[in-house]
Amino acid sequence: MKDGKDCYGTMFPDLGRLEFNTPLRGRVFEVLVKSLGIGVSSRQVNIRPEGWEACTSCERYRDCYDLSMAKMTLALALEARA
Repeated sequence: MKDGKDCYGTMFPDLGRLEFNTPLRGRVFEVLVKSLGIGVSSRQVNIRPEGWEACTSCERYRDCYDLSMAKMTLALALEARA
């Protein structure tokens, strides 16, 4: 991206890389899906306060949020179609 920030568009984790029992981080949000054998035993969504503070204080916050949401929405739509 033109802004030069590696974090641009990464508020949410890339759910395509999700593995059981391993936290998956985005800049602001972290997810964890626990499995103890067959099936899922729990799901967690955590907020990383330091990431939230950094994102909301950034001058690119709004367009970064829009890009992050668009990426997540498109990935979910693709997953539903596959």
